[in-house]
Amino acid sequence: MKSLWLPLLLFLLCSCGIVQAQSKIEGKINDVKDQLKLQKATIMLLTAKDSILTDFTRSDEGGKFSLAKPDTGQYILIVTYPKYGEYYADILPGKDYTNLSIGLTSSTTLLEEVIVTGRIPITIKGDTTEYDARSFKVEKNAKVEDLLKVLPGITVDASGKITAQGKTVEKMLVDGEEFFGDDPKLVSRNIRSDMVDKIQVYEKKSDKAEKTGIDDGVRTQTINVKLKEEAKRGIFGKADAGVGNNKFYLGQGFLNYFNQSFRISTYLIASNTGKTGLNGQEASSIGGDGDGSGNFEGEGVPKSLNTGFLYSDKTANKKHTWRIDYKYSQSNVDLDRSVFTRNAARDTILISNNNTTASSDNKKHNFGLKYEFKIDSLSDLTVWAGANRRRDISSSATISTTFNQFDQQINGNTRNFKNDTESEQYNTSAIYVRRFKKKGRSLTFSYATSGNKQDGNQQLYSNLSYYKDGDSVGNTILDQEKVITNKSFAMGGDVSYSEPLSKKLILAFEYGINFNRDNNSVKSSNKNPVTGKYDDLDEVYSNDFLYKTTKNTYNLSVNYKPLEKFVINIANRFENSDLSQLNRADNAHLSRSFFVYNPVLDLNYEIKKNRSISMVYRGTNGLPSLNQIQPLRSNLDPLNEYLGNENLKPSYTNELNLGFRSFSILKGEFYGIFINASRTNKALVQNATIDSVGKTTFIWDNLNHNTNNQISISPMYYGILWKKYQLRHGGGPTISIGNNYNYVNNVLANAKFQTYSVNYGLQKSTTKGLDFEFEVSPGYVIQSNSIGMMEDSKGFTLSSNGSLKYFLPAKFVLRTDFNYRYQAPTAVYSKKFERFVLNPALSKKFMKDEKLEATFMVNDILNQNIGFERNQNGTLLTERRFNTIGRYYMVKLSWEINKMLAKSK
Repeated sequence: MKSLWLPLLLFLLCSCGIVQAQSKIEGKINDVKDQLKLQKATIMLLTAKDSILTDFTRSDEGGKFSLAKPDTGQYILIVTYPKYGEYYADILPGKDYTNLSIGLTSSTTLLEEVIVTGRIPITIKGDTTEYDARSFKVEKNAKVEDLLKVLPGITVDASGKITAQGKTVEKMLVDGEEFFGDDPKLVSRNIRSDMVDKIQVYEKKSDKAEKTGIDDGVRTQTINVKLKEEAKRGIFGKADAGVGNNKFYLGQGFLNYFNQSFRISTYLIASNTGKTGLNGQEASSIGGDGDGSGNFEGEGVPKSLNTGFLYSDKTANKKHTWRIDYKYSQSNVDLDRSVFTRNAARDTILISNNNTTASSDNKKHNFGLKYEFKIDSLSDLTVWAGANRRRDISSSATISTTFNQFDQQINGNTRNFKNDTESEQYNTSAIYVRRFKKKGRSLTFSYATSGNKQDGNQQLYSNLSYYKDGDSVGNTILDQEKVITNKSFAMGGDVSYSEPLSKKLILAFEYGINFNRDNNSVKSSNKNPVTGKYDDLDEVYSNDFLYKTTKNTYNLSVNYKPLEKFVINIANRFENSDLSQLNRADNAHLSRSFFVYNPVLDLNYEIKKNRSISMVYRGTNGLPSLNQIQPLRSNLDPLNEYLGNENLKPSYTNELNLGFRSFSILKGEFYGIFINASRTNKALVQNATIDSVGKTTFIWDNLNHNTNNQISISPMYYGILWKKYQLRHGGGPTISIGNNYNYVNNVLANAKFQTYSVNYGLQKSTTKGLDFEFEVSPGYVIQSNSIGMMEDSKGFTLSSNGSLKYFLPAKFVLRTDFNYRYQAPTAVYSKKFERFVLNPALSKKFMKDEKLEATFMVNDILNQNIGFERNQNGTLLTERRFNTIGRYYMVKLSWEINKMLAKSK
């Protein structure tokens, strides 16, 4: 492994030294009239040809500044200062600019003077930071993600996660509207950067705050991509087709038609590489549902198909807006998995090995609708509707063995399971908001209903053998068919009213009521040895339950702004829940009622425009579910049984979040510290009892006399390491400590964990020579348990990922991405785990507009991509190994589609 890292490090160091020779642009800035030294004036250097921002800085306390000046090319120097006129000067090669004296004129004295205007790369308008896309250089046909990487104050990691001004971007809009949902990756990886006019970064208020006018303090870091006028009328997209050895293939198409507000988008993705091109949250947004359909998680070898379309438009007066979308997803996964578990009680250690071969086939249709009606300037109505239909077919064959600490086998199981389930689901909701002329006064009505129907058939075969002192003492054979019928219906609504008592104080009252009805039926039948049919009803593991829940909620909230920059939000939420359960098999009835109080205190103080502190306290009651009070009896896993507890009480969690953040747009830096702590009283825990044959019985209970605790601290910094070489870096340490209790064989077990890690990232993005980005995160993990037979599990960990891109002559690009993971051996796991996945590729662009690209790539060239996962939950240690996609070669063609229907002005 060292032989791989050494040349890589030398490659990075050498590439950073290949730069142009540079001199300096230096001077001082003052007020022309009063000769005042102007501190923190913005100085920007742009290329004269295309107004690309190449460097920027700010003046110091004495009004002085210094910039690196390239020796070749013509540039424009721009100086700006609040409430002053802008200064422009040409920077020519071969001239000396080391002693500039720049005078700015106050806007109050600029009577009838002509102010030269031009493109300003960065503008701050209130709470919004706006970047001019044409002032930042990216390669031809680059995506929005590539543009974001070169914007000061914004970082994009290897997985596509976007951070702006120190906060994770959760929403990305296009001209203020959702684009197949609001997932950032879907926008950043599919819209071309040359279609973009402006990038706006701001903290979006909650939908409720925007509609009612009451600032609840809830903010979502958001990026809005404003398209050029000509880009709003046209067709853009991309098509990829690839074929490789071992029957690997990739096909992907994405096509969008725009005409102002009218838009139609469609996509198709077919692949067995595990890479849809719209992975993770992207696949979930446009085709998947987060549970394996269109969102491959890495276990097994998948085949996936995702397709869909979106249509949206609005009327000319913008009163009516609608969006309709349809998505279809299909996935097939073949899996080979081995699981090693170690469960320790005070006097017993159980070691199990489990080997499974499985396959699954999932298909899903999904339909969505959104309609907005702006009735007038003070009221609007929004309606959402959705429906989906899916079918899941799966089968698995498992062989498992369990030994004790004396290496004596105590059980063995052969299990075959088949499942075929069809389900349908619908939901609809509406919200009407009426605002009044008095700021802060509003009335809101909302209503929602949903339903679900599921029909399934399962076949279970299990041959469980028992051993004592290494000898077989009997076995249990289970051969059953299960017919499953589940139905659910939910309906509810709420009304809220807010009234401003003064300019600084607003009171709001909210009342809501919700009804839920769930019917769960499982009919289990044993195979009749005489007839060979499944007609022998198993009454113990057959269930027919009706659940009903009625919940009334009351909320009195206070919004108080003692200062313009200081917001206090207090919520007092009361809930009254009535739960009932009817066992239709024996007409037994069970009912419970809970009345709880959940307070929230949210404080936000803006020290400066770019510096703030926040504190949030939440008190949350965790209500026991009916399934925890009385779960359905199940024998799907004969070695694990789950029991309920009719005497369960709500748990109560105190949670505190503290945050401090500070950022500088022009310096491109951010630093902050975030602290999260929680304590749970009367926690709902699963106590375990392990018998002599290795069967574990779990029962729910409240944890009395002890509390579960957790605290994490994360300082972080991001900024420019070396402006001359356009190097950015950042990261920080993270400390997480906590403990969780439960009882194992009636002995209190205290599972403690400590995690110490440091994350550091380095990035260079210039579209010339070598660009790279990588992250490295070393850490140390300590896991222990108070039960005597349990050794502490502690050891060193290291993870790293990143990518390299080298721009060669003749439109060739050499690129690679990598992922490295290491886990040291521990007292429990005697072997280390190490994996280095390297994916190189060579591509060439063709045609004058470079819209056609050919790529030769190798996935996992070292053939080290091993499916692996380790974790600890209380006294249970688990190690999973599974098949996944390894080395393959592929040739791929990509074609960019970009046709504007209106010429640029």
